[in-house]
Amino acid sequence: MPKDEFVVEDPMELVGMVMPGNEDDLEMMAECIVDEYIRLGWGEERLMNLFTNPMFLGTHRIYRYKGEDYVRDLIQRTKLRWHP
Repeated sequence: MPKDEFVVEDPMELVGMVMPGNEDDLEMMAECIVDEYIRLGWGEERLMNLFTNPMFLGTHRIYRYKGEDYVRDLIQRTKLRWHP
């Protein structure tokens, strides 16, 4: 199959979905996401884009509920853990 050909029943197609949970779960999710991307070498502004851009539903939800200061502080704390 050519790589540009679309197949409706492609089992490997990425599908976004909303996971059930409560507001307390947002902190754990935010910590895991920031930790992963810091370890991949992402900088603060690139990470902030994940949270401020509404296209990224999960991280933008964290940004809306917790605020910019929370996200920036989390990024700084996580950077210090991996790059003291």
